[in-house]
Amino acid sequence: MEHTIYLDFTEEDSPIDVYSVKMASESPDNPSTGYGVLDITANEIITSWGTTIEPYEEGKYSHTFTVENGHLYITSWEITANEGEDPTYKTDQVGPFFSVNDSAVRASASFGGKFIQGNRATVMLKITAFDGTPKDPEDIYITIYTEEGEIVSLDNITPEHVTTGYYVYDWNIPTDQTTGVYNIVWSYKVDDIEKAEVQEAIVSEDATDTALYSGRIVDLKFALEYHLTCAQTIPVYFEQSKISRDNKKYEFSFTNWNQSPGVKIYRNQEIINDDYDINYFKGNVIFDNALLDQDVINADYNFRWFSDDELIRFMANALQTVNMYPPVSNYGLSNFPDRFIPIVLYGAVKDALRHLMMCINFQQPAQVFGGVEEAQRAFANFESLKKNYEGDWEKLLEQKKYGPYPVSKLIVVPEYTLPGGRSRWFRYLFK
Repeated sequence: MEHTIYLDFTEEDSPIDVYSVKMASESPDNPSTGYGVLDITANEIITSWGTTIEPYEEGKYSHTFTVENGHLYITSWEITANEGEDPTYKTDQVGPFFSVNDSAVRASASFGGKFIQGNRATVMLKITAFDGTPKDPEDIYITIYTEEGEIVSLDNITPEHVTTGYYVYDWNIPTDQTTGVYNIVWSYKVDDIEKAEVQEAIVSEDATDTALYSGRIVDLKFALEYHLTCAQTIPVYFEQSKISRDNKKYEFSFTNWNQSPGVKIYRNQEIINDDYDINYFKGNVIFDNALLDQDVINADYNFRWFSDDELIRFMANALQTVNMYPPVSNYGLSNFPDRFIPIVLYGAVKDALRHLMMCINFQQPAQVFGGVEEAQRAFANFESLKKNYEGDWEKLLEQKKYGPYPVSKLIVVPEYTLPGGRSRWFRYLFK
């Protein structure tokens, strides 16, 4: 597949041509060590040093090159504004790219987990409309790439449909799977629009945190999100980005964006679809080329208030409280009895609400609720809800001491003397 990079020149807001534009890096005396486009992943020169670029219209330059799945690239422009002047250089990093339905889709991978060879890697995807309503795609499948961009052969590429908008995929990692970084690409179609999400997974010979991303803990996190659904799908409309120092990377107020099909990026109030990369995990947009100082970038996005790490921490804290109640126990999230699941979930929701209530006392988070005054009303409602969960949680904790406990039995076999005599057991009790 191919990718095109662009370079624009203006003077007093009017496009102008410059003396010379080439694809070339700052090179030492030997030009053979330079490059125009370098494949970082494969350490190969894609465009040779000194390739001349002609404008395709006044003040506008472009260069198209072939890209490979999962590869990163460095591009370098050599710009000479006027004859006889020293050139300047503009260097950028682009990619990675993935081929989805024969189209180039660029995505920043969120962390999917670290797994041991021979274990099951469980990854999840939640698809919603922009307002947070779960939505099923028309088609969905999985592709897994190595760090070098090669496709991993899979027995099944269709994820399991859990409920509306929720999908789970179990990758049974072979014991001889090569260790390293893998990109799990979810490809789906919603309202006739092709979308993709990338999750990065690490396969290792020894990964102590495998349990956090597979099996029961994933199920628990999924259950906890049912109690916090609204907080995990919050829409933000037309937020203006923070000022960018390099005119390329634009930050927004909240991280952990849901990859909703409704996410839109605006440049000067016009929706744009090309030449930028959204980092959903960090909540920023990075453009291929520097924008003008007067450009204004806005975004519609949908985000999750709580990260996966926070949800797991809330559940771990609730379980440690369960362990302290008599009889004292030493359970972990992967092995505690099913009868304690409501206690762990209610305790986690209580801590999540406490976290949310503290946040909305500050200026920026309060804007989600319409400002400080509206946030205080929400605070009072959250307080009532938290007390409700706390009441149920305390009642459930008190029930722990009632068991069930292991049952011990004593079986006594009496021994008798001659007829008319008394048993030894009877004599022992009444001697």
